[in-house]
Amino acid sequence: VDSKQGCKIDLVFSTQSYNQEEGEKHLGNCSAHVFFKNEKPRPAINITCTRSIEKKKRQEDDYLLYKQLKQLKNPLKAANIPDSHGHIDPSLRPIWDLAFLGSSYVMWEKTTPFLHYNLVRLTSVKQWKTNDTIDFDYTVLLHELPTQEIIPCRIRLVWYPGKPLKVKYQCQELQTLEESSGTVEGSAESTELSNI
Repeated sequence: VDSKQGCKIDLVFSTQSYNQEEGEKHLGNCSAHVFFKNEKPRPAINITCTRSIEKKKRQEDDYLLYKQLKQLKNPLKAANIPDSHGHIDPSLRPIWDLAFLGSSYVMWEKTTPFLHYNLVRLTSVKQWKTNDTIDFDYTVLLHELPTQEIIPCRIRLVWYPGKPLKVKYQCQELQTLEESSGTVEGSAESTELSNI
């Protein structure tokens, strides 16, 4: 901790598959440098990982999901994922995964050395029909720790396989719409933001 600069944290951790049903659980090891600059809204992060999912496999999975979502006859609408018993219908799992990835941007933006967030529930989701991208509007509930508050956030997610995810959001205590775009390659298995 440097009172003039901020707080720097060095981490070493292992990663595991987000979708445990796909077989191999342990994916690799990572090291990260996280720097919370004084008076800045989000931490600066530099992550290096070894042996993650191969890019080709990730691209194939992303394209398959993209194709499934584009082939829907009616735009998808859903609510309360997971349900009150903590169950996620397998057909809605990809929607939860995309919401989780988009919400990770919000959590990253809001995280401080003293506050962090977990995604609790996807309360509503609506897909917009577009020519090329996958666009969703959804509302999530984030659990703020250590305050224990539940914060609702509206999120607009735009995704196309192989392109950076685009996220706009507005949370209950914020009065302005903020935009965040990153370098995630459209996969919840990415070793960049989604593993934070």
